[in-house]
Amino acid sequence: MKIVLLDDDKETYEVLQEVAKLSGSEIIYFNDLKEAKEFIKNAENIDGIVAEKRVGGLPTWDILSYLKKTNKVSEIPFIVLSKDLAPEEKEFFEYMGVTAILEKPFNPLEVFLDIVEHLRKHKGDDYVKAKLSAEEEILKKKLQEKEGQATATQSSNIDEGKKVGLITVLERFIDFFKKILGKR
Repeated sequence: MKIVLLDDDKETYEVLQEVAKLSGSEIIYFNDLKEAKEFIKNAENIDGIVAEKRVGGLPTWDILSYLKKTNKVSEIPFIVLSKDLAPEEKEFFEYMGVTAILEKPFNPLEVFLDIVEHLRKHKGDDYVKAKLSAEEEILKKKLQEKEGQATATQSSNIDEGKKVGLITVLERFIDFFKKILGKR
């Protein structure tokens, strides 16, 4: 999945990036709304947007407003990830059509679950399953390439247990999302 993150806090990116690596997802980080808006206008296949309420002193609802104008608000899940949101701010974001409002500190898996659930509802199970299957294949290829590089350079300092453990974690993560989809 391709997820755009709008936040001044680089730590949020790092946390989401760790989970994204497990699923083969890509987090595209912006701390400038003008750059983000330009990217969103021109990018294909954005699977979600995660945003703090303000970035660089500007309100991120501007991006949400743009999505509404272009009728992409139902296609692209928009998650507000913030702390100290006033009740009026929450009400405003809900009125604007956000997918979810999560407070910091947050569970990064919840962000991905909200995105997957939104995509499932609006684009269908087949779309999400295809995305997850494609990412699973990409991850396997990357692991095979890394394994081949390590063997080719005779630097087999990769512990076999760690390699198998990583593959198992990746498979469990992807299976977790597939099971969630199967239950709904």
